[in-house]
Amino acid sequence: MGNPIQRRWFPVSGFPGLLHASALQKVGEGAVDPASGFIRQPLFWGRPTCSYIFSINTREHLRLHHLNLRRFREETAKNFQVFRNVEHGWSSHQMQRFVSHSSLLFCKHDDLYLIDEFLAFLLFLGYIAAVSWEAGKPLVIQEVEVAPPQAMEVRMKILFTSLCHTDVYFWEAKGQEPVFPRIFGHEAAGIVESVGEGVTDLAPGDHVLPVFTGECKECIHCLSAESNMCTLLRIDTDRGVMLADGQSRFSINGQPIYHFLGTSTFSEYTVVHSGCVAKINPLAPLDKVCILSCGFCTGFGATVNVAKPPKGSTVAVFGLGAVGLSAAEGARYSGASRVIGVDINPNRFEEAKKFGVTEFVNPKDYDKPVQEVIAEITNGGVDRSIECTGNVNAMISAFECVHDGWGVAVLVGVPHKDAVFKTHPVNFLSERTLKGTFYGNFKPRTDLPGVVEKYLNKEIELEKFITHEVSFSDINKAFDYMLQGDSLRCIIRMDD
Repeated sequence: MGNPIQRRWFPVSGFPGLLHASALQKVGEGAVDPASGFIRQPLFWGRPTCSYIFSINTREHLRLHHLNLRRFREETAKNFQVFRNVEHGWSSHQMQRFVSHSSLLFCKHDDLYLIDEFLAFLLFLGYIAAVSWEAGKPLVIQEVEVAPPQAMEVRMKILFTSLCHTDVYFWEAKGQEPVFPRIFGHEAAGIVESVGEGVTDLAPGDHVLPVFTGECKECIHCLSAESNMCTLLRIDTDRGVMLADGQSRFSINGQPIYHFLGTSTFSEYTVVHSGCVAKINPLAPLDKVCILSCGFCTGFGATVNVAKPPKGSTVAVFGLGAVGLSAAEGARYSGASRVIGVDINPNRFEEAKKFGVTEFVNPKDYDKPVQEVIAEITNGGVDRSIECTGNVNAMISAFECVHDGWGVAVLVGVPHKDAVFKTHPVNFLSERTLKGTFYGNFKPRTDLPGVVEKYLNKEIELEKFITHEVSFSDINKAFDYMLQGDSLRCIIRMDD
């Protein structure tokens, strides 16, 4: 299902590029057509283009028919933000200061010199993304325009992303209103490229994790020590646009391409609300910590933050996929003496031992409810259980298998919209507790940096969750691995 990325020159699309003629001293050998004076060759090598350049003063200009500015952007972004809309009312001093920085950068390449007070800056970037045009059909690798960040938004360069089952679920359009064309992806790591108005805690160059849920730090949930359900930025699977203006930041020839979970990380560059971006230690390997954006924290946090098993306790984990194994890792981290893995796929049992699972139960091997089986082998029930399947029957079993008097069951999986949870009220009166959790009760901006530090301090392991790795051009292989049940996490390298 892989689609190769074509390395070619992309013609400038949309508005023609404009540069003041007197600002252009040298553009490279043979780059200017002597007859027309138009630039006819690319100035920089690399792939995908910027859509156009605009000049504050356009009394004289050169049209840029073919211009690749990826290297130009990456060099200039190190020193200043060129991706913000610049007011025409800049003072001469501000302009000279900007140009002085620009000139030094341009001279490094010996391709283009900026010699006076005329500013060229980028409004839109054209970069490669994996676009989903139809439910269940292979993603298409193609050029998209990525607009600048608006107020309280961040544009970031994605370096590594991974495929989560949630991506597959919405790509298949099962059980929800389909939204296409769309750019999926929500587990990732990258570097901030530019920030919009009002963003004060992030800056270009910061290493970050985008997260599908946010933390505004102002609403009643964010101010509560018990909740991470931000009123403003909680997950919305139906919304395909940004909050600031109700528009998408992605487009192809003027056609909007919709966002997914506010992250859309299957793109070289993406725009995310700043409240959904966690700044992390730059020493952390991004190809490992990218999986913290969703699956690992959801399962690990369900155990550590919500179930809170005491040291020496017995824990049952229902479902041994990536989230379930993360929950098991949380039980190991908490010092549980027994971790019982419950799954109908016996092929998962041996692998689960690496994650702290000590024994296994397959419901298909018994002719009675699995909660009764677990109660028998644990002298009345487990101390804690974590359900990670989304199957309502597994949810009921997870609750009914905990010990009366103190047992706590935590629901993590998302059930079908028509599912009904049924249990006898006496199970509650017997002092069993049932809880639910979202993203493991982690507040993304506040707590995620600390989880990264746990990894750097070797308190938790992430490498064992990564079973596959592919290049971005082979992203559809990641879907194949997931659908075949062969993958826990497949890392997708954005730079081929």
